[in-house]
Amino acid sequence: MFTALVDVFTPDPGPLAYRAIRLNASGGVEGIEHITAHHDEEAVALTSRMANGYGVDLWERSRFLESFPSLSVRAPGAKA
Repeated sequence: MFTALVDVFTPDPGPLAYRAIRLNASGGVEGIEHITAHHDEEAVALTSRMANGYGVDLWERSRFLESFPSLSVRAPGAKA
């Protein structure tokens, strides 16, 4: 019975709403893309492929999930 009461008072947040925020070299926002995914792992996999010339931060509404540095940024001494 308690579970039924919780369901009545807990609003349904709706479908997951992922967005990838593209960042330029100085950390400024270049653009935002909406990501269609069924769960966090799928959104992470899709977003990780976007980090090419830009860094990308992945969010689901106000929940920060992960940050992907630009693939063009390499650690000092790293081989190309």
